[in-house]
Amino acid sequence: MTLVNPPYPSGAPKAIFIPLGISYLAAVLEKNGHKVDVIDCQGDEPATDKLEVELQRLKPDILGVTSATLTFNPALEIVKAAKRVLPNCLTLMGGPHVTVMDEETLQANPYVDVIVRGEGEQTVLELAQLFSETKLGNLSGVEGITFRKNGQVTHSPQRGFIQDLDALPYPAHEHFDVRKYKVSGKTYLPIITSRGCPFQCAFCLASHMCGKGFRARNPKSVVDELEWLRDTYGAEAFAFYDDTFTYDNKRAVAICEEMRNRKFNLPWDCRTRVDRVTPQLLATLRKTNCLLIHFGVESGSQEMLNAMRKGTTVEQNARAIKWAKMADISVAISVVVGYPGETPKMLEETLEFIRKTEPDYLYMCEAVPYPGTEMYNVVKKLGWSMSEDWSQFHEQTQVFNNPRLPLKMIERKKKSFYDEFFTPAYFLRKRLRKDFYSQTMARMAMNHLYWRIKLPKWISGSFRRLSPNRGKQGGHTKSTMDEEG
Repeated sequence: MTLVNPPYPSGAPKAIFIPLGISYLAAVLEKNGHKVDVIDCQGDEPATDKLEVELQRLKPDILGVTSATLTFNPALEIVKAAKRVLPNCLTLMGGPHVTVMDEETLQANPYVDVIVRGEGEQTVLELAQLFSETKLGNLSGVEGITFRKNGQVTHSPQRGFIQDLDALPYPAHEHFDVRKYKVSGKTYLPIITSRGCPFQCAFCLASHMCGKGFRARNPKSVVDELEWLRDTYGAEAFAFYDDTFTYDNKRAVAICEEMRNRKFNLPWDCRTRVDRVTPQLLATLRKTNCLLIHFGVESGSQEMLNAMRKGTTVEQNARAIKWAKMADISVAISVVVGYPGETPKMLEETLEFIRKTEPDYLYMCEAVPYPGTEMYNVVKKLGWSMSEDWSQFHEQTQVFNNPRLPLKMIERKKKSFYDEFFTPAYFLRKRLRKDFYSQTMARMAMNHLYWRIKLPKWISGSFRRLSPNRGKQGGHTKSTMDEEG
């Protein structure tokens, strides 16, 4: 089997993490005796003709390609290329976009054979075993897939989610060139310690992929993997890439205690919600060298928070930022602008909130109506025009016509506020702090200042500033380590 990580479309913002999904798929397949090759088009960016040559060399029986909405079109091109050179190859697609657009994908694209919905490890393993035993004599018995049967699109029953995450092998990072995933000269690697999101934010697809039930790994298993990342791949900093690392406060504390007991002291960051932290918990995180925390604040307007079904308040947002700063943890926040119903007054409330709370880093994300989300249905119901080009579905461009907050107004506000936020004084403050995260923030601020000075000399007219993209579809809590384009 060959697994492919598709490239980003031209001009789109790029994330910098090793793709954990493919790493886990490869690890599970290899653990069960299957030969796996991985083509990383984000790390290597091969041209289409070179990709076809590589596929001809590998001659896989099965090709699996993952994609979010943003990378859906490039993923389709990879599947087309595979069918051109290996017409008998079984082609699989997985990821959030095809999970919710499975029927549409198969109807429009005859070169895609099977859609793997949701968590893919057990499903792909079962497909590989079935292929080796019977050449896929009966797909109907495989849960979690959508395929064609007698020319008709068929959905097999939904597969249950993996309950024992500790039973999964470590991700197979040996298939990737870790050197290409460095940040500020340091090897910065992600780790997932839980799956499932009990929250139902209107712009997010997390629960579609991994369910609503929170499933977590044992703290010992987590720190075992941290030591493995350090000792095997030379990790110098790492990110807890869970949707809500501190959903279970007691477990988060137990992980920190295990790290302290083993004297594991590499710098790290995590993502969580403002309503899942306390001053005591934040102090505990800091004692184990947590230097950065990401909060999905989303808005400074309570009306907007309610519309997004965030389940938090403006007061909780402000309090969590204050508590983290008191614990000497840097704070990165994301806000969503242009959500249906937002007015210029509400947007100004968000900007004023940022001024008052003074986070250390900021992402202003355009509201993106990803297929399968409540927001997508809202925009459809309102009858607003929406782009049909999936390659534009990233959080730095507007893909639907919002009459209350037009694109030009949002872009003007964003540019003005980024100029206000990323000042020379900001750069100097971060530069003088010697830790990994502050140095990275300083570098990103310098990028902004550079383009702010140089751009008017080079380009006439408008310029869309490219900002970081986490790469996890629909989740607006981004990583400060995601580099600017």
